[in-house]
Amino acid sequence: MKIYPAIDLQDGKVCRLLKGDFKSSVTYPIEPMEAANSFARMGFSHLHVVDLDGARQGAPVHLGLLPRLASTGLSIRFGGGLRTLEDIELALRSGASMAMVGSLLFTSPDMPERIFRSFGDSIIPVVDSRDGFVAHSGWRSLSVISPAKAIEVLSRHGFRDFLVTSTERDGTLLGPDLGLYRSILRSGTFCSITAAGGISSLADLIMLREIGCSGCVIGKAFYEGTIDPVKALEVTGPC
Repeated sequence: MKIYPAIDLQDGKVCRLLKGDFKSSVTYPIEPMEAANSFARMGFSHLHVVDLDGARQGAPVHLGLLPRLASTGLSIRFGGGLRTLEDIELALRSGASMAMVGSLLFTSPDMPERIFRSFGDSIIPVVDSRDGFVAHSGWRSLSVISPAKAIEVLSRHGFRDFLVTSTERDGTLLGPDLGLYRSILRSGTFCSITAAGGISSLADLIMLREIGCSGCVIGKAFYEGTIDPVKALEVTGPC
């Protein structure tokens, strides 16, 4: 199982939100490049980068940092505010290995096909779960479909790798929503799931691996010391 250390960017700083609430933002005393270099030295090969300002404003704000982050040798997954095809292309040209796209996929029935035709496997569909439905537009809006149904529909267009976040657990350190991931993995849709939200212990990593998740995103647990990054690599294997 791959681990994706997270860097969430707000005003150029490394931050974490509680359940996506900008009023509950915590800023950590580490610069983005310092964090990225640290993760690279520890042995990670991937980095999960979210432009919080971009998600809030509807257009990416921190694309200028991508070339520097990519210079660490880490494979960058970037998301937040990518709500046009042009923004996705610019993110990929700026240094992102993959673009995490959520809201744009749900704007029209033909959009998933257009996005996959344009960018293929460079796209990670973001499926954010709240109250059993898919949340979008910075988690401020709720759709009428479940995460499992969304993944089923998106998989028909060629997508296979998905980021699934439990918004109710995000930033809480209360543990992942195992029921959410089990329901998706048992739905019969062939897919690869990266879990995010609430992960706080090595035991959480082991459980996610055992139920079949291919990856997980860890942010707050690393910055607040509830998970040792080196031990996490030992538990999950090379990333």
